[in-house]
Amino acid sequence: MDISLYVLPLCVDGSYLRRVALDTNSILHDNQISSSQYGECHHDQQSVAEIPGSSSQLSPPTSLSNRETRARGRNVVIFGETGVGKSSIINIIAQQELAETSNDAAGCTSSSEHYLAEISSQRFVLVDTAGLNEGTEGTVPAAKAERQLKSLLRKLMSPGSDGIGLLVYCVRNTTAPHALARDYNTFYVGICQKKVPIVVVVTGLEGETRMEDWWDTNEEKLKNHDMQFADHACVTVLQEYPGIPEVFTHHIKESFEILRNLIVNNCSDLALTTAGSSVLRERGAPWRHRGQRTE
Repeated sequence: MDISLYVLPLCVDGSYLRRVALDTNSILHDNQISSSQYGECHHDQQSVAEIPGSSSQLSPPTSLSNRETRARGRNVVIFGETGVGKSSIINIIAQQELAETSNDAAGCTSSSEHYLAEISSQRFVLVDTAGLNEGTEGTVPAAKAERQLKSLLRKLMSPGSDGIGLLVYCVRNTTAPHALARDYNTFYVGICQKKVPIVVVVTGLEGETRMEDWWDTNEEKLKNHDMQFADHACVTVLQEYPGIPEVFTHHIKESFEILRNLIVNNCSDLALTTAGSSVLRERGAPWRHRGQRTE
């Protein structure tokens, strides 16, 4: 018998999600997460996903429109300067080539893109954004990229929206801590009003014997510039290639594990808007400490 699994986000505000497996005559499975205090349900028709082992499967799109991401996973917004490796980080987390990447300093993302990823049976929507602080001749001029990111964050943080489960601030290992404060203050403090968790990902550390040394050296410097993070990841976004040094291979594998743990351990189960309203039912403590590992 051919079976199709449809995820029906009956409440677009995220308060009531219902997964229904249907065959031609009966409902085989019904697993729901609901919380009545978050308001009445509104219908949105989106199909997705697959049942392992069924002969007929529907695969979810990897790149999603804003409408398609509703009730599909917690939003993880990834931002930072051009060329820092944001798109590569998405591909590492998702374990597949979802986002377009570039080997040069010019940006390759011209607007926000949404990608569905699953980690340890949890769904996340990874939001790639245009690189910040690019020159006027770049893919997206600095002023336009800043406007785009502000608009995206305001939209996600507005009442009735999907909310934000986690902000991921991507920075280069060579950037001085004081230079990071501007974007931190503009987007996290100014737009998100410190109402969502934020983590920092430091890239370009493949040449270090121990990547974590960057954090040991710079943690206090970040705090001195009033930057506080729920967690951090010191990684490389390199891909393996023939003849790659063994130390690079080790760092690549380590970075994969670190980045996936970072998302699972820090993405809030209770996404918030600027009005303080919740858009996903809280399933446990939304902020967890570094060191808790994924499967």
